[in-house]
Amino acid sequence: MFFRSVRFRLTLWYVVLLAVILAVFSAGVYLALRRSLYDNLDESIENRADVLLPVVSYEDGRPTFDDAAVPGDPEGEQFARVFDSSGAVTFDNSAASDTAPIDDGAVAAALAGRTTTHRIDAGGQALRVRTAPITRGSKIVGALEVALSEEDVRETLRILLLVIAVAYPLTLVVASAGGVFLAGRALSPIDRLTRLARTITAQDLSRRLELNLPDDEVGRLARTFDEMIARLDDAFRRQRQFTADASHELRTPLTAVKGQTEVALQRERDAREYREVLNSINGEVDRMIRIIGSLLTLARADAGQIPLVREPVDLSAVVDGAVDHIRPAAAAKGVGVRLDGAPDIKIPADEDLLLQLWLNLLDNAVKYTAAGGEVTVRWDLDGQHAAVRVSDTGIGIPPEHLPHIFDRFYRIDPARSRAEGGAGLGLSISRWIAEAHGGTIDAESSSTAGSTFTVRLPLS
Repeated sequence: MFFRSVRFRLTLWYVVLLAVILAVFSAGVYLALRRSLYDNLDESIENRADVLLPVVSYEDGRPTFDDAAVPGDPEGEQFARVFDSSGAVTFDNSAASDTAPIDDGAVAAALAGRTTTHRIDAGGQALRVRTAPITRGSKIVGALEVALSEEDVRETLRILLLVIAVAYPLTLVVASAGGVFLAGRALSPIDRLTRLARTITAQDLSRRLELNLPDDEVGRLARTFDEMIARLDDAFRRQRQFTADASHELRTPLTAVKGQTEVALQRERDAREYREVLNSINGEVDRMIRIIGSLLTLARADAGQIPLVREPVDLSAVVDGAVDHIRPAAAAKGVGVRLDGAPDIKIPADEDLLLQLWLNLLDNAVKYTAAGGEVTVRWDLDGQHAAVRVSDTGIGIPPEHLPHIFDRFYRIDPARSRAEGGAGLGLSISRWIAEAHGGTIDAESSSTAGSTFTVRLPLS
């Protein structure tokens, strides 16, 4: 489990990154120190050559040194050689002269006026050699070769490599332990969050994590979990309420049908009484069909299975069509319907859904307006939206009910709504249609002036 944990992966990435950084840093330090040491060694050889060149003596015109002027080195860590113009050795104080090879190319280059620096191996000892021309007047009369041992430089570099070889893995081990510790400290709130989240189930979504964490990534994650759980809790409560309301709405007409059927079957009745029972049952069945149709519409809407066919729609034509559908019912009740709208307003919308939206609003307006009242439909432009207002002179909606009228199965007066044939789903469907088109729907109402529902739909 540990090797599959985030803690292990974070530590592994941290250690791998640190290993790469340390490797690059160590290589950089080593190469920089190596270059610096060899530059210093070359400078020392150059200084020694500059010191020896003025004390060159001449025997028979050939350059050489007095032994007293250039003492020998018994350890063989440095030496000096002098060559005449023919390349022959005239002076050599090297203790390793038998094993220190002569670089004829370097001597020839010095006799040609060029100074070179190279490395030779003298009996297993590495030497840095500088070969420079010896001039007398303007004439090159020989070559001077000065050598210094590289052992001090190499020993310093070996010690550095040993330190790196020991410190590198030790640092990674310590970093791994520190990485595990720090990752554990950083991820401990997530462990707490996980343990608490496991205690929250679908049966009890009222609990919250409520971790007192700072405003960092983990703190924001915990608060996001709390917000998500709150949304789930609200969705589950609405689903349970929806299920209970749907069961109740369907049980009521079924109970009525069952009761009327049982009463009709208790004894023989004439044809008129049976027709009355059948008419009553037919009314309850119609009511169940409307409820089930509305439930299916909302279920399909929630599942995103109702495609919107957006086409340019003439708003006035759709409103006129809805009013034509509702006008007979309004006339039968003695309610007038008046239109007041701006022509030539076109919006991209699904015409069938818009028609259902206006029918729902007009049906409610007529249903809750007493005889002699009036329903008015107005539409005009409101900025980048088309606004349609359906107003009535009915009984109005109490203020405490306004925030809930678009909830499913919500009724202000359940008894009256059931008597009118409503199921409390029309406004929910209307809100979905408006929001599916990118618009809004809201309501204003008073007991004296009736209710006004305003739908705003975007023009593009």
